Amino acid sequence: MTQQESTTAPETIRYEQSLARIDRYARLLDSQFRVPFTRIRFGLDPLIGLLPGIGDLAGFGLSLYLIVEAIKVGAGSKLVTRMLGNVLVEFVVGLVPVAGDAFDLFWRANDRNAAMLRAHLHEKMAPAPPRPAWRRWFWPGVVILIGIAVVAGLVVL
Repeated sequence: MTQQESTTAPETIRYEQSLARIDRYARLLDSQFRVPFTRIRFGLDPLIGLLPGIGDLAGFGLSLYLIVEAIKVGAGSKLVTRMLGNVLVEFVVGLVPVAGDAFDLFWRANDRNAAMLRAHLHEKMAPAPPRPAWRRWFWPGVVILIGIAVVAGLVVL
């Protein structure tokens, strides 16, 4: 079985479905809508963050969904920690009344986290580079040579 075949079709389909779900969710939270005549995009997260007191906490809770999905598809602790860091930065700075809301509009922790998870899963699904022919045959060749040497030694005796 080759390395490419080792990532089974159901596993690849599961990864792709997770990525599609994560991308839709991150886009809804961070970049679903556009301010007319500008390149500024925003989602529900900055809008929810405008609610005094509970808005930033609700946005934090919604952002944790992406981290749960990342854990489900096998993201390592280093990636999960970086994703949590993005969400925490957005949450803490978002607590500042006006500047935090502006920061929330441009930081887009969910889009960042979705991109990091996508890169991780593409790396995980990528086939390993093929081994050179001499490396594939090195140990079998050593075993064959030892076998020939043992047989030759027995013949000589």
